[in-house]
Formats: sequence, C-alpha cells, structure tokens
Amino acid sequence: MSEEERESALPPEEESRLQRSLRYGHRTGLYVALAFGIAAAVLLILLIARNTRQVKVDYVLGSTQTRLIWLVIISAITGWVLGIVTAFLIRRRTRWRRAA
Repeated sequence: MSEEERESALPPEEESRLQRSLRYGHRTGLYVALAFGIAAAVLLILLIARNTRQVKVDYVLGSTQTRLIWLVIISAITGWVLGIVTAFLIRRRTRWRRAA
C-alpha cells in the first residue's frame, strides 16, 4: 500500500470549533462588507441626485460657477488621498529601524 493510499484511507479530520467559527466569522465579515458597500453606493447615488444645482465658488484670484456635486466629489477624493499619504508617512517614520 502506497503512502497516498494510506492517507486517503484515513477518515477526514474533523474541524474544530475554533476553525469553524473562524471560517464562519470570515464569511460574516464578507457579508457585512458587502452590505456596507451596497449602502455606500446607494448613498452616493442619492448624493448625486440631490446636489445638481449650480453654486458660485470664490477663489483668491477669481470665481466660477460649478455644480455642487463636483465640489463634494473633489473634496472627498482629496481627503481620501491626503489620508492615505498621511498614513504612509506616519508608518514610514515610526517603523522600527533594523540593526545594521
């Protein structure tokens, strides 16, 4: 009898409670993330639908007319990018130095 036949003849290992709860917990986390993603998409669609009027934007050197939704989207993207850059810089500066 070869090694592979012996391994296939053994009964399958039973999953422990911890392993099963980790597997189901991961699946639950995926469902929660999916629900949050769908809710965020619905809120974004509602935000776009409700903010279509034009507003005057005053700069230091002038002013312009633009739709309110563009201001909201540009502000959100700018804040997201600045958050990523800030997190990267903080992680880089607080990382443990390796001994040379």
